[in-house]
Amino acid sequence: MNPRPSRGFTLIELVVVISILAILSGVLVPRVTNHLEAARDARRLADIKAVRTAIEQFYADKGAYPAANANSSYGGWDVSSDGDFIRVLRDQGYMDEDASDPINDATFHYRYYVYAKGSYGCVGNADFYVLGVRSFESDGFATQNKGFFQCAGRNWNDEFAYVTGGGARQ
Repeated sequence: MNPRPSRGFTLIELVVVISILAILSGVLVPRVTNHLEAARDARRLADIKAVRTAIEQFYADKGAYPAANANSSYGGWDVSSDGDFIRVLRDQGYMDEDASDPINDATFHYRYYVYAKGSYGCVGNADFYVLGVRSFESDGFATQNKGFFQCAGRNWNDEFAYVTGGGARQ
């Protein structure tokens, strides 16, 4: 009598394959997650630089910075997570699309504010603005990419992962 040939996997073979797949996924998932975080952080930085360029061009054309739509939940800052973030720049052709953080929630968002001339000891001929990324996801990215905006009475570097601004100096 001929034994019937086996067509499937044995239980041991299945356990070994599943174990190998579990080990591989445990090694690969954190790496993929880190790459996704770094990609989102790079987009945040690119967005802020594009917004800053648009703000500066707006100022060069109009002689004033675009108004910030104050959000009382965020201390009067115009934030990307509420959907109003510098919409005038897009509507008037200074940007192709709204700038919004890839996650765009209470932790990860962009902020923009226009301060009156002389606020916080900042020196300048007119109003000035501050623009920042609230948080980066990866510590290494934050360490390598520090913006800077500070006046005698306030250091915005302490409030943002990345900050920039224009129209004033210390």
